[in-house]
Amino acid sequence: MGESQQRGTAGSTTPAAKLGRAHRILIGVVVAGALVIAGIGFAGSYAAVRELALKKGFGNFAYVFPIGIDAGICVLLALDLLLTWIRIPFPLLRQTAWLLTVATIAFNGAAAWPDPLGVGMHAVIPVLFVVSVEAARHAIGRIADITADKHMEGVRLTRWLLSP
Repeated sequence: MGESQQRGTAGSTTPAAKLGRAHRILIGVVVAGALVIAGIGFAGSYAAVRELALKKGFGNFAYVFPIGIDAGICVLLALDLLLTWIRIPFPLLRQTAWLLTVATIAFNGAAAWPDPLGVGMHAVIPVLFVVSVEAARHAIGRIADITADKHMEGVRLTRWLLSP
């Protein structure tokens, strides 16, 4: 296949274009950075959420509760990325991961309450992590030629008119 066939119309490259060495290095840097962000966030979150759970009477479960929330976020987001990649996206995974992220931010914020700066500081790293995963999901969706946020077919106007 010649170069002109590999390029789409108007000279744009197709999503299946090969990644060069610089692309692979950059992807490695991004993945390593996301893992560092996740590690720092999970370590900081663990201590705050564990202490809050102990205060709320969770007993020994308080030691694994924060791990369950953070592991849930990672697993749901990774599964969402995987399913998006293989062209069978399931939006509930991503939405549940967002809900767990909001919950962990709220738990961390409650541990820092009533200090508004401390509450805000607890939100920064989870937001960074979710934004980086969402950027990866967007890229995978574009590469796989999936409309990123289209969950279902639109309802036809005639359907709305017949049964509003």
